[in-house]
Amino acid sequence: MGEMETLSVDIVVPLYNDEEVVELLCETVLNTIGDKFRSVRLILVDDGSKDGTNHVARKISQEKEEVEYIRLAGNFGQHRAISAGLKFTTSSLVAVMDSDLQDRPEDIIRLVQKMHDDDNPMAIARRKKRSASVFKRFSSRAFALTSNLLVPFKVDPNLGAFRVMDQSIVSELNQVNETTGTPFSLLYSMGVPFSTVDLERSPRVAGSTGYNLRKSFRLASDRIMTYSIKPIRLAIMLGIISGLFSLGVAAYTIINFGIQDRVAPGWTSIAFLTSFFGGMNLLFMGILGEYIGRIYDEVKQRPTFIIDEKRVILPQPDQYVIERN
Repeated sequence: MGEMETLSVDIVVPLYNDEEVVELLCETVLNTIGDKFRSVRLILVDDGSKDGTNHVARKISQEKEEVEYIRLAGNFGQHRAISAGLKFTTSSLVAVMDSDLQDRPEDIIRLVQKMHDDDNPMAIARRKKRSASVFKRFSSRAFALTSNLLVPFKVDPNLGAFRVMDQSIVSELNQVNETTGTPFSLLYSMGVPFSTVDLERSPRVAGSTGYNLRKSFRLASDRIMTYSIKPIRLAIMLGIISGLFSLGVAAYTIINFGIQDRVAPGWTSIAFLTSFFGGMNLLFMGILGEYIGRIYDEVKQRPTFIIDEKRVILPQPDQYVIERN
């Protein structure tokens, strides 16, 4: 614990419609670990909430010097809100946690300890069990399985956003100018070593999860299309198989005509083959379109988020950074 008391930690928390829980979140974090580090700084990032989250967060940041506040101009998504918060971190340690207090602040100490024990630049919480619905758990695992089959790196579906990182990793992450990926997927793709800690999650204090089926699907597709070209290779393989199948049908027709001097009528099979190959062509065009669209987004170099308001004081970079061998 003595070593931790020489370190500072910035905690990035994305907010979305969290008016009911923001004040409790700040009090819980500061009361729980406020004296366990040299300094603790909460960076609240409001991702375009539609309720009074911005007013509550602004008020808290005015009253507490340990709390700082950033409001994005719209709803850019959780991962982009996290990216915005990471750009304002300067402490030797950077934590990311959810706003609903399912991630327990005291577990940040366990993550830091594990990170230092294993001499890794990052430690991630692994959920022991999920309290989500059966459909939510099934869809999450299905997306994770599909993603792991298609991308070159594997991600445990029980790993979430709750983690602690060394500032050196965050600084490198902030230098990457990529608009279509997510910060955590980028870390996985670069092969950054990390430790995992099995942790229990507390019940949600208020509200409901912001991740629905559509957002989960979008997250999985972004990971696949940004970091893998396997879908294109699979499309090529399916195209070759379809072509060979078509040649087989043509050969059968020719042989049947030569032997029997006739071809059996079959409008149903013709319609099936036509619709099948038409559907395959549309599928392949859609896959190519996804890649082309992402290239288009990257080429435009548009910002991934726009800050509407901020109350952030940037201190000098932390001098108490553990030297890594």
